[in-house]
Amino acid sequence: MRLRLSNTGSSFEPVFFNPYRKYLEQRFPGKHIRKLCLNAGFSCPNINAQSSGCTYCNNDGFAPRLRSHNDLMDQWDRGRLALRRRHGEVDGFIAYYQAFSNTYAPLDQLRSIYADLPYSLPECVGASISTRPDCLEQDIIDFLDQLGQDCFLTVEIGLQSDRDHVLKRINRGHDVACFHDAIKRCAYKSFDLCVHFMIGLPDEGDDVGKRLGQLAASLPIRSVKLHNLHIMKNTPYERAFKNGDITAPSEAWYLQQAGAFIRELRIDQYIQRIIADAPSDILVSGDWCHNKQLFLNKLQKQLNA
Repeated sequence: MRLRLSNTGSSFEPVFFNPYRKYLEQRFPGKHIRKLCLNAGFSCPNINAQSSGCTYCNNDGFAPRLRSHNDLMDQWDRGRLALRRRHGEVDGFIAYYQAFSNTYAPLDQLRSIYADLPYSLPECVGASISTRPDCLEQDIIDFLDQLGQDCFLTVEIGLQSDRDHVLKRINRGHDVACFHDAIKRCAYKSFDLCVHFMIGLPDEGDDVGKRLGQLAASLPIRSVKLHNLHIMKNTPYERAFKNGDITAPSEAWYLQQAGAFIRELRIDQYIQRIIADAPSDILVSGDWCHNKQLFLNKLQKQLNA
């Protein structure tokens, strides 16, 4: 729990900042659970002959450990070893299908990958499937609802911005109405929902943190992820950034926006991520995002100020 100054006076009132690990502790009492990133070989509907994808996107930066598309079981075994080296005791793993859009395939192909979860992967206790709102046809949602009855499941839907002109500028490939339709059809199923937002995109305005936080609080979702815009190599934004056409958010500005976002969330919503970074060999903009713990310490002080 964090504290903030009341809007109506000088007394303190609570800001409930629920890290996702707290939810996992409730869901798996007495166990240390970690998410393990996987690349199942999917692509994205926004990458084709006419489009290279979102202007900020270099998937190597979002999932750097998955640059090589190894066999899923090989990824799983290597990932378990790596997470245990890093964190010590781990009692189980959530299979996090992170790279690209993980429902962008025919239903039969999705069944072949997901239907036997969690039992198909040793020590797997659940799954998290990252996707887009335009990759959630009704038959896929029905399948995920069935899967969620036997497997702890989270479906993560990327929105990024709540403004259509921003989505168009970043070449997102869907509009806000598409997102709301997907949320409506996915709501109150047997799986949890998480929504992914990006802060720092051009033309968002200085109210973006509060605005997106209010949107998140209005949705039937369990958790959220925040991603600070950073500029990566081999993206359309790299050239725009180097030409001075766009800027990347400073740490101070992003701190303000992240704090504003958190203050709007419901007390029953959890934060899976507040800040993201990228490997140094890919990152073009400021490297302040590399020191996540320092950022979190500054954010805590801001929320308590």
